Amino acid sequence: MEIEEKFEKAEEIVLEKTRTLTPMLENVIKFAAIMIGIYEILFIFNFNYTLYDLFSKLGIKISLLKLTFQTKQGEAFVLAMILLITYLLYPVKKKEKYLEKVPWYDYLLAILGVISSMYLFFVYQRYATYAEVYMTDVIFGITAIILVLEATRRVLGWVLPLVVVVFLIYGINNIGFNWIRFTQQLYFDEGIFGIPFFVMTIYVFAFVFFGAFLLKIGISDYITEFMISAFGARPGGPAKSAVVSSGLMGTVSGSSVANVLTTGTFTIPLMKKAGYPPEVAGAVEPVASTGGQLMPPIMGAAAFIMAEFLGIPYNKLIIAAVLPALVYYSAVYIFIDLETKRLGLKGMPRERFAPLSYFIRKLYILLPIAVITVALVWGIPPHISAISSLGIAIWVSWISKDNIKGHEGLYVATVLISTVLMFTGRELATPVTALLLLIALALVALAFYGKNVEFNEKLYITLLFVLFIALTKYIGMRKEQILLMSGVMGIVFSLIVGAISKTEDGKKMYAATYESMIDAGKTSTSVMLAAASAGLIQGVLTMTGLVTSLGYRLVDLTAGNLWLLLLLTMIFSLILGMGVPTTANYIITSLVAAPAIFNAVMGLQPYSSPVPGFGTPIALLAAHFFVFYFGILADVTPPVALASYAGSALAGGDFWKTALNSVKYALAGYIGPYIYFTHPEMFLITVQEWNMSIALRVLYNFGATLLVMYLLAISLTGWFQKNLRKEVRLIIGMIGLAGATLHIIPIGLGVVIVIGLKVFWKRLGG
Repeated sequence: MEIEEKFEKAEEIVLEKTRTLTPMLENVIKFAAIMIGIYEILFIFNFNYTLYDLFSKLGIKISLLKLTFQTKQGEAFVLAMILLITYLLYPVKKKEKYLEKVPWYDYLLAILGVISSMYLFFVYQRYATYAEVYMTDVIFGITAIILVLEATRRVLGWVLPLVVVVFLIYGINNIGFNWIRFTQQLYFDEGIFGIPFFVMTIYVFAFVFFGAFLLKIGISDYITEFMISAFGARPGGPAKSAVVSSGLMGTVSGSSVANVLTTGTFTIPLMKKAGYPPEVAGAVEPVASTGGQLMPPIMGAAAFIMAEFLGIPYNKLIIAAVLPALVYYSAVYIFIDLETKRLGLKGMPRERFAPLSYFIRKLYILLPIAVITVALVWGIPPHISAISSLGIAIWVSWISKDNIKGHEGLYVATVLISTVLMFTGRELATPVTALLLLIALALVALAFYGKNVEFNEKLYITLLFVLFIALTKYIGMRKEQILLMSGVMGIVFSLIVGAISKTEDGKKMYAATYESMIDAGKTSTSVMLAAASAGLIQGVLTMTGLVTSLGYRLVDLTAGNLWLLLLLTMIFSLILGMGVPTTANYIITSLVAAPAIFNAVMGLQPYSSPVPGFGTPIALLAAHFFVFYFGILADVTPPVALASYAGSALAGGDFWKTALNSVKYALAGYIGPYIYFTHPEMFLITVQEWNMSIALRVLYNFGATLLVMYLLAISLTGWFQKNLRKEVRLIIGMIGLAGATLHIIPIGLGVVIVIGLKVFWKRLGG
């Protein structure tokens, strides 16, 4: 199957149907999407103040740039654009006749959506001053709530809105049909514009923006093709490349289904050509893609909400997620390796793939991912980290174009040096500025002499970046300001250079930059609506006090039995996740089930101890991670299993067999949370004081967990150098499950079994 055919097939697998609009309405959608990005950058990321500071240092005072709005006003503006996009793009029903044109009532709903959201934008200053709610506010507030629920139904299906409606009915009844209090709680204070939507607008949108650019400007394609080239010629190579590439891209996109439909168009056909049955090929990709939301540095959108709920900075949270994520992907890799050997598959011919040397030469394309990782770990705010990495992504994408002349190594060195200098403090401003100016002069001189540099797009984009960084360093801008501006100006530079470009690659970069801005706004629709709807549930739980009582009722229901409570929470999270997006799933379970788990273990050590440096109890962190994991795994859990459905459709295999294989390969995701909850030191940030003893214990727990996954993989695949007898598989499986306690005895037995299998494998075969 040719690449074009693969993409055509991917486009046929549509999980959400949207209208084909007239050119005029398409422009309206583009305008709304771009306005989301512009407002986010200017007023939510405070780029306007950064610009004001820049011009002030240059002696230019532009008072208009000091214009500011309340956070709630910004959220209201974003929701207005989201509702406008939704009601024009998504029909009331998915039938063909509703996809042909926009009916009059959708125009009306789109206008009402904008008005009801923008009403809050204009009256919030009054409310913030007097905290009074009038009947006019009630009318607009109720209208906004209804329109959010209908928009959510159109985009995400009926399950989440139905759950919200149940909570809303309970809430209004509980407060005696006090509509003023209802509106105040769910429209002004929390509800639609509560913590979930706040996190989406402040943090998550920046990563959606970043991911949209990586997909459009070719970095995601580079990752996929690089991994295929690296692993493709080895036994099981296409499957192993899917694991690695989907992990890398999944950590950027944060959407398991979207990732299946992008990287899967390459990896799944290759897996089938390598000899994997469709039900195996279609399962590997969803499992790897789903794990992307668990993989630092960029986890799923719910992880940012978790950080806000727990009061723990995101850079600490990603450290907590490292070992669980490594276990998950190691286990998937082990399963694939054993399946490959069981099927007797060989590597594919090397000539089928692009030379590995080509991808190694262009390894600098991964620099944005390295930058965002370093920035996050250093504690730079997540949205600043994402936007700064976006600027680097645009820069490296331009200089990677082979059809635009210029010595690649020279430009790569310039990018690397400039990136390092960009992160330096203000105390080094003078020497850094001088060095950057010397680099710019050297590039211009080389261009005049025609030595490895020409006056073309590569030189122009590089000079713009270098001179911009030099200017901001010279005038003493703060590091966070420079990082934010580098990303925003990167978009501007790309549009300018692309607009004047005469080359095909230059025109493509211009189109990719422009389209990325539109795609970011459109892509954010689903996560924003999920957050707004889930915020209504949170608002009702807080307003009625149900958030506390439900936790105690769950504890009573399970008679205080922790294991039964964990099992019930897992089932609840998986069932809820089958019809509700990960973000909404996490919000509901973290408010209902996580407190119950917390109450069940508080008072026990080490759960009652706080996370070092924070007041958050370890029990709460462990409980939130527990529900977070199972909410994500719903994407591969039948009977719904949206990611598995996408994989089976691409592979042309049976859905149920594909979904069951997905569950098998994702086993570490189902068993791991129990291990991490009972051994919270595996979250690393929970360790009170590091010493040799605790380091060895963490190392033992990590190694023992991997051994457990290895034993279970042997048992479920039935392979260890040859097919194993059923009774042998059963024994290995039982010891593997017992080993999930990480007790020394079953782990020791597991080690003995692995050694014994290596010695006596001929006798144990089937």
